[in-house]
Amino acid sequence: MITKLITVACVFTTAVLTAVATASPNGSRHPTHFAGFPPAGLKASTPTAGRLVLGLNPTATTEWNVYADGRIIWQKWTRAGDATVIPKGARKRNTGYVQQRLTLAGVQLLWSQIVATGLFEHDLLLDLGRGNPWVFHQVRRGDRMVTVDGVPSPDPSWNEQFTKATPAQKRALAWIAALVAHPAGWLSKSLWADRRIRAFVPACYLIAFDRGYPDLSKLPPPAGVALAQYEQLRRDGDQIVTTSQARALLQALVKAGISPTDNHARGIGFALGRLPGQPHPSYLHLHPHPPADSGC
Repeated sequence: MITKLITVACVFTTAVLTAVATASPNGSRHPTHFAGFPPAGLKASTPTAGRLVLGLNPTATTEWNVYADGRIIWQKWTRAGDATVIPKGARKRNTGYVQQRLTLAGVQLLWSQIVATGLFEHDLLLDLGRGNPWVFHQVRRGDRMVTVDGVPSPDPSWNEQFTKATPAQKRALAWIAALVAHPAGWLSKSLWADRRIRAFVPACYLIAFDRGYPDLSKLPPPAGVALAQYEQLRRDGDQIVTTSQARALLQALVKAGISPTDNHARGIGFALGRLPGQPHPSYLHLHPHPPADSGC
């Protein structure tokens, strides 16, 4: 369900750490509270664009995005998509990504150590064997990102695409996992510009569909109108939008009486009706998007 995303401001305080809240259409006094979603008026973390150097995902629930300017935007999620790393003064339900900052020398050393593993000379699709975690890593080599995608037991129809991981490759992946789990043990204090864990406020969200695009004419207003403006979403199945646009879409869905089926900081999802020939409804999901080269 979660789209792999390949996404320095104030820490949320208890006073401001409230998600979007919109009164439900049936008049209930209980608002719809979207986990981790920034309230209107809270400024996005800056800079809102960034050159990704390392994108490390040693498990399906751990993300580490390292940027050329030193920022590390990361989180360790629960399987449901809730944050487990919470900045001081913040609330768990409303926490999404967090951030720290390395020095430029720290970024260079980290990059060189990971490249020295030999894993990132070219793209790899690895069969890691049953019982091993899923991994997805990206490392910048010049103007392109080299990707290592490893799965515990690929579908038999994919066997021609995947190669069995060698013992050396498995050791390299284990080293990366240990680094991400305990970076302080691998990176000296002199390599950190700011080790404090701060909240990250996203400027962008990714919106995407699974199981086909819904029939907008059958959605109650104003949901269909709100979705119709995203032509790329209809054409490609996903689109990056500003956080303000994502907020307006969430408010439109709530006004239409459509409640989220998933409500977690890593992903907010809605079932939007079953399509002909499909056993499951079209599924719309939104995810905070770490900075990209061109921003939103």
